[in-house]
Amino acid sequence: MMTSMTTLVGIQGKDFVVFAADSQITDGDQRIISVETPKIISVGKFLLGITGDSRPGDILAYAWKPPLYRGEDPTVFMGSKVIPSISASFKECSYEVDNKEMNFGFLISFDAHIFSISGDLSFNGSERGLFGLGSGGNYALGYLYSLEPKFYNKLLTASVVAEKAVQIASILDINTSPPIQVIAQERIYK
Repeated sequence: MMTSMTTLVGIQGKDFVVFAADSQITDGDQRIISVETPKIISVGKFLLGITGDSRPGDILAYAWKPPLYRGEDPTVFMGSKVIPSISASFKECSYEVDNKEMNFGFLISFDAHIFSISGDLSFNGSERGLFGLGSGGNYALGYLYSLEPKFYNKLLTASVVAEKAVQIASILDINTSPPIQVIAQERIYK
């Protein structure tokens, strides 16, 4: 099974989100640097960041039919529409979610609302709007939490900070390597 242990960060601002990820894929003991296999992709109006085993990410990238977001409560929408649609895609592609063996995580954003999804398909938000996933996620998250919010409360500065967080993780985590991908999404519904 090809894995993509990685560093993925997300920053949620007032009306934007920024995702940043590295470009290393780990397959057993083989290290592959691939910008052609991005860990952050757009699926419809959703931004998706992928860590861990690559099969569930491939399903969401190529077979998932995301629900249409119309400005309703984002947490309710996640629980009632997004998670069931992900589960249905996994089932259609014969991918069984086994809570003991799952080694993946996602960041998902729609209309500049970020949620983290774990291998058991549970999800959560972040009170401070900071997310770090993957093998280098804690290093990156530590850097983000060391900063005052004023350093990432605008789209441009948040993009710089997110990239720096992944750069730091690439020094400390053997499964994280540049180049670093940075993608932003702005809010549509105000």
